[in-house]
Amino acid sequence: MTTPIRLEESEAPISAADLDALERRFGFAFPLSFRTQYLKFNGGYLPEERMERQRMAFGGFEPIRYSTLPAETLYLDLLEAFPQLEGLFPFAHDQGGSSFLIALGERADLGRIYIWLMDGEELLPVADSFDEFVDLLWGE
Repeated sequence: MTTPIRLEESEAPISAADLDALERRFGFAFPLSFRTQYLKFNGGYLPEERMERQRMAFGGFEPIRYSTLPAETLYLDLLEAFPQLEGLFPFAHDQGGSSFLIALGERADLGRIYIWLMDGEELLPVADSFDEFVDLLWGE
């Protein structure tokens, strides 16, 4: 991913300092491509023409900081209910309300993207990296 994908209905912009503070709070570092995406578009939805061509039932990206339910609050809520998800940060959701998570911190699967199916409490791999995940959404 060389440039961020265009999203609609993003929340207020965040700064590099906002991301730095979030990383310090939870003790992990976001991949550069993830940071680049969020510094350009703080959450949001794919444009309608892209939604029609996507390869998965993607809903949208979760905003960080500026929202009634930001990604960092979702993370804390997930950890409270499912402690086994430590180090798996929710950054997006599908059309059914399941969360896409990125592996961060000291995890052996660092950078890998999963989907957490809440109904079955099942964690399934989606992509090996954030870049690969974006390619699944935006690729031609």
